[in-house]
Amino acid sequence: MSGDSGRAPSRAGALAIGGGRILAVGDEGDVLGLANATTRLVDLDGAAVMPGFQDQHAHPLFEGIRAGWLDLTAAPDLAAALRLLAAAAATVRGSIETEGWVEAWYHPSAWREGRHPTRDELDRAVPDVPVLLHHGSGHASMANSMALAYARITADRPDLPGAVIERDASGEPTGMVRGSDPVAPYAPVLPALTPETLRAAIRRIATRLSAAGVTAVADAHLGSLVDPISELAAYAGAALDGDLPQRLTVMPGLAHLSRPDEDPPEPLDIEALVPPDVRDRVRVGPAKFFADGALSTADAWLREPYRDAAEREPGLLRGRPAHDPDELAERLRRAHLAGWQLATHAIGDAGAALVLHAYRAALAASPRPDHRHRVEHAMLLDPDLVHAAVALDVVAMLQPEFVTVTGDVYLERLGPDRTRDMYPYRRWIDAGLRVAFSSDRPFSPGAPLDGIRAAFRLAGPSGRRINDDPGPTVDEALRAWTADAAWAARDEAHAGRLEPGLAADLVVLSGDPSTVTAERWASGDDGVEVVATLVGGVPVFGADALG
Repeated sequence: MSGDSGRAPSRAGALAIGGGRILAVGDEGDVLGLANATTRLVDLDGAAVMPGFQDQHAHPLFEGIRAGWLDLTAAPDLAAALRLLAAAAATVRGSIETEGWVEAWYHPSAWREGRHPTRDELDRAVPDVPVLLHHGSGHASMANSMALAYARITADRPDLPGAVIERDASGEPTGMVRGSDPVAPYAPVLPALTPETLRAAIRRIATRLSAAGVTAVADAHLGSLVDPISELAAYAGAALDGDLPQRLTVMPGLAHLSRPDEDPPEPLDIEALVPPDVRDRVRVGPAKFFADGALSTADAWLREPYRDAAEREPGLLRGRPAHDPDELAERLRRAHLAGWQLATHAIGDAGAALVLHAYRAALAASPRPDHRHRVEHAMLLDPDLVHAAVALDVVAMLQPEFVTVTGDVYLERLGPDRTRDMYPYRRWIDAGLRVAFSSDRPFSPGAPLDGIRAAFRLAGPSGRRINDDPGPTVDEALRAWTADAAWAARDEAHAGRLEPGLAADLVVLSGDPSTVTAERWASGDDGVEVVATLVGGVPVFGADALG
């Protein structure tokens, strides 16, 4: 699994740091021999030091913004959720700050009914304030009639790229929009996200990341909220002012920056927009694309129909591609030729097959031995697709907590025979597939330690396992969040391992995670927690624990 990510120690009993970097790693006696009169000694009393966690597929800016929305997932049922919306509407009528909108996020699996609200239900609860609900997957939105009117979404309104407007039998919008950018039709009329709003969101999420032991994070779709340039400026400003201590990788959504029939900007074009003073902390990573949607919204693109396909219109029995397949393949080809590492969202097996086929064609046209192209999520890979990914040396960027949150829905949508090909870590690793772990937060809770627990549990909220795969070893799971994730982001020369010369980006855990059995990780009885987090040797969480 590790490939070129190296085999340096993943945890240490003692280490020396100075100038923001690791100076030495080894036994206590060896490291103490380097001390002098100016050395500060810290006894961690049995705690373990590891490389800081690398979350190389997340949406930190979006998470910071979403924290200001109403959370409907705490409601036990749809009726309670509608009451929360009505109460929120009473507080925003005439509000300058919200411009009279109610935005909330929801997930039907959190409610007793297990379904989306209807447009009529939203209208009865809130008839006179625009309401926009964001699905927890990020691949659907639901609105009331007033929001549809504000956005001029009518029967004759065409779909937008990444935003398919669902319609009833008479052609009228139902209020549901699905796709990779389900908020696009509302963007012109939603409350503006000002630079100050973006900076506040970054400060908020940076604190959460530090508490979770995350020292490096990627924004896996730069440009999804405002535009790539504005979002990059907000991140750079936060890094410059110390509001974002984590090392950040941005993954520009190239569909925001070029048409399918034109060459995209090159990586250096985007890097030139990063102020020189923060280029060591804000770096440009892979280009981001989308092949399909999400399983929970039934628009992940499958080879075979969904198990519950009878509930949907005939054309959507297998979900849908996010873009015309030929258009996506052409975008990927042009981006590869422009020098980009590619990272393409593909959850369904048909989506993954399209991406791997496009990667193969791009690499045949212009071979690049160390391309490190990635399939993001890669949730459903049968042995043939795994073989194709291994042959192309493609990285699968996985999110174990997806199963913890939505595993029951996956079983209902696909059935146990097909979920055997969903995250069978042991089988994939043994086949030679390069894997790395990440969170996709806020579309999962996001703490890396919980991601490790999820990889061993492989079960949804009910406790039903999606398959009987034995899972990774504990060391493999730890590397997937550290060295392998850094390698997948082309950042292994900076951090991800305990090795002299690398950045002192570290997490201190309450105990050695490698001594905890997989069974205890799966049950949550591991007893491991984050004690402190250091970036460049400077504590950003748990400073008191370091003396």
